[in-house]
Amino acid sequence: MKCGTAWIMAGLFAGCLHAQDADLFFAGRAQLLLDPSRAGFGPGGRITLMHQDQWLQMPGAWRNDLLAAEWNLRNRHKAVGSWLGVGLLAAQDRQPDGALRGTALGVLPTIHLRSGRRSFLSAGLHVRWGSIAQGDLDGAWGSQYDGVQYDPSLPSGERFSTGQASRLEARAGLSFTLKNDAESRFRRERNILVAGVAADHLGRLVLREEGTPPAAAPMRFNAYAMAELPHEIWDNGFFAGEVIGQLQGPFRTGRVNIYAGKDLLNRTRSAGGPALLGFKAGLGWQVGNALLANAALDWGSTTFGVAYGWAMFNTDAAVAGRRTVEVLLQVRFAGGAE
Repeated sequence: MKCGTAWIMAGLFAGCLHAQDADLFFAGRAQLLLDPSRAGFGPGGRITLMHQDQWLQMPGAWRNDLLAAEWNLRNRHKAVGSWLGVGLLAAQDRQPDGALRGTALGVLPTIHLRSGRRSFLSAGLHVRWGSIAQGDLDGAWGSQYDGVQYDPSLPSGERFSTGQASRLEARAGLSFTLKNDAESRFRRERNILVAGVAADHLGRLVLREEGTPPAAAPMRFNAYAMAELPHEIWDNGFFAGEVIGQLQGPFRTGRVNIYAGKDLLNRTRSAGGPALLGFKAGLGWQVGNALLANAALDWGSTTFGVAYGWAMFNTDAAVAGRRTVEVLLQVRFAGGAE
């Protein structure tokens, strides 16, 4: 009985999620997820893998998997006032019992301009192909109830919520970066402030539709600000905070996070010496929904992270108490640093 009740609630909640994109806790570690203009800003490149399970109490339900890669195309042999960046982004979303399945693959070209001695402006575009499907497209007959809605007027065996679509969509963003001090091509400085805005689902080109395809997601707007404050309590220490807000159709979400950490800026491992270690850990609040906690360990050029969310502030009985977990693996190369 408990299992049946849980799946009924899952079906109701799945209908809400059709119109809202995933909110990844570690987006600040791969900022091209927040805003395409962030791709290729830092030196070198990085590859990021993320997995999010949005409802731990229901194994296999609402999973998000993501692979992101970015590269800084700046000429490292001379001082420049502008440079290009590029990113690649592949994502996969799954909701329970075939309710919704989505796959996307996109490219992110960006340009970064020096606007002052310590400041930079960036602009970027994300063009992606996406395939989205709902229901099991296997030719099998369904029932009058598919876990999302019930229609007694339909004879058993007639599927009314099965379909798929392929579309091209665009996302655009602008951002501002303020460094702690003027950079040279030999030394990287800390980003003490990063702020930006982005808009997603800007225009849509339908490539193919079959059956009754899922409704297209409404336009999404987000704004964010991330700040870091260095300190001398421990070596290379810093405190940090971020504020992220999002508007998508009827959904208005936001979160606030605070962190403490130790970075590896401008540090190199001595020959035969121990691996360089850094960290970043903190707490957050997802407005009206969840308490968040996350921690990441930098081991040389590799970062491992785990984040956890507990929906203890949500007043909707169907989802109150939902637990979410997210894991991160990131590798930096060719001059990339955290």
